[in-house]
Amino acid sequence: MQFHYALVDDLISRDEFERRVQERIDGSGGLLDEDAAALLVVGDCGRQHLQVRDLGPGPTLLSFFGRVLSVGEPTTFARQDGEEGRRASLLLGDATGRVEVVLWDDQAEAVAEIEVGEVLEVIGRRSQRGGPSLSALALRKSRVSIECPMETERRCADPVGTGDLTVRILAIDEPKGFTRRDGSEGMRTSALVGDATGTARLVCWEPALLQGYCAGASVRIGGARTTSRGRGVEFSLDEKGTVAPADEAVEVRFAAAAGVKAGDTVSLRGRIVDPGRPRGFTTRDGGRSWVRNLDMADDSGTIILVLWGEHALAALAADEEITVYHALAKEGRSGAIEVSVGAGSHLVLPQPDCNDISFEGTIVPSALGPTIDNGTEAFILARDLLPGSEVRVEGRRSGTQITPYTMETVEISRESLERRLEALLQRLEHAENGF
Repeated sequence: MQFHYALVDDLISRDEFERRVQERIDGSGGLLDEDAAALLVVGDCGRQHLQVRDLGPGPTLLSFFGRVLSVGEPTTFARQDGEEGRRASLLLGDATGRVEVVLWDDQAEAVAEIEVGEVLEVIGRRSQRGGPSLSALALRKSRVSIECPMETERRCADPVGTGDLTVRILAIDEPKGFTRRDGSEGMRTSALVGDATGTARLVCWEPALLQGYCAGASVRIGGARTTSRGRGVEFSLDEKGTVAPADEAVEVRFAAAAGVKAGDTVSLRGRIVDPGRPRGFTTRDGGRSWVRNLDMADDSGTIILVLWGEHALAALAADEEITVYHALAKEGRSGAIEVSVGAGSHLVLPQPDCNDISFEGTIVPSALGPTIDNGTEAFILARDLLPGSEVRVEGRRSGTQITPYTMETVEISRESLERRLEALLQRLEHAENGF
């Protein structure tokens, strides 16, 4: 009876709960046992067992029946205060879906007594971090019959399951070092993955598992755990995981610009209508960063992209095609939907033609960095130079950027000045004819 009273202990006293349970038993002529009567009283109070698909936003405390699909081994972790904790997880399901249930500390040892295929009655609390998991407050075995698939494929938009994760690698970072709480050093690799249902971040704590794979590869990942982050679901892979080439290429779903809603995490592909300009600003910690608004269109309509940080400094031009992965849609100040392309997103730029170039012009500052301008053309220089300098550059041109091989200061000639003045007059004349 205590098990079910936990669901309504904020509504009625223990004595009142027991009295109502006994009334239910007496009123049934002895047909109801204590558990059945307690369930009815819980329902009378407006609280009832839910199906897995209904374990969404709502009351913090909830209850449900679920069939055990998998049982995880207890693991040890260090809390922020230095104390040691224990954690184990169960995957439960019914005909409507699946959910991860987490057991902490002393409860974690109870998984040794739980077998796959059994049905549990669970009272749980939603994870404080959000996401798809629940923390178990109480659970017990039940005689309720539940039919559901025992093997389930995992997907980016439906990460809870028993099967492997088959995805396409969209972006992958270089391995980075980190310091564990115990002071030891480790390495990790972060990646962005996607499939036909959406995209997700992947953190690999054993970088060797991803060695040899690059963006564009389709892979089958086994043993990935699901964690919750502010931007949604994140997959975590340790030394027990596996990564292998997928049998078939995985296609990633792109959203239609006209169908994007606030709160969606989307991937988009389209053509730049207005590239906008980067604007610098000072961050809260006193650092320097940039933001840039641009308009992008696809077959369904036009949408605003807001590029942050290094994304804002990308060399972009009207009519170029770009691809954005894992970007969060928000409602802007004007009420229009804006898609924020920040640190957790990936921006794919058009691949420019590369060729050697010899170019002479004046160094002028711009929001994109030092620019060399000869009056008719301008290129970004991958080199810091003093504004106002007249230089000749021999280098490699890639789109609107020149990476110098050699560079020398030159005297500006009369012919060069006349050529630039003529080009300026032609642009002014063209502008006047346009009105």
